[in-house]
Amino acid sequence: MEPIPTARLDRTHDKVCDVTTSVVAVMLLFQGVQQAKIENYVDLVKKVGLELRTLLTSVDQLVPHFPPSTHREVEMADKVLSKDMAELVSALKLAERYSNTTLDNEYRKGMLSAAHILAMNAKNLLDVLDHVRIQHPHVKVYFSSSNRS
Repeated sequence: MEPIPTARLDRTHDKVCDVTTSVVAVMLLFQGVQQAKIENYVDLVKKVGLELRTLLTSVDQLVPHFPPSTHREVEMADKVLSKDMAELVSALKLAERYSNTTLDNEYRKGMLSAAHILAMNAKNLLDVLDHVRIQHPHVKVYFSSSNRS
């Protein structure tokens, strides 16, 4: 299954796109979970959390400039990511708890699954924002990191 490509938009100075890419890139680190030691899991999850926080902060700065009719869709995508991060943290705790048991591999898979869902929903948030940009061209100026305070 291939992810749907993002909209063809000018991404120059687009902080949301940059941070979304960072979240997804950190998710790629989770591919190493199969070989990683349990001690590295916390650092991986922290990186994801920090990148996600940056992404959500960037989005929060944009939403006030959007037409009110678009706020609910953006907020819903935002909430999904917060829930996904909580799921990833839960999966981390289970992986830590069962790392020295025969269930280790299953809980590693659980972390990978949670990370994959978070990455896909980060991409979904970008798609929602792209839809707003396309439907409401006047908001385009707010996507440039050089135009935000």
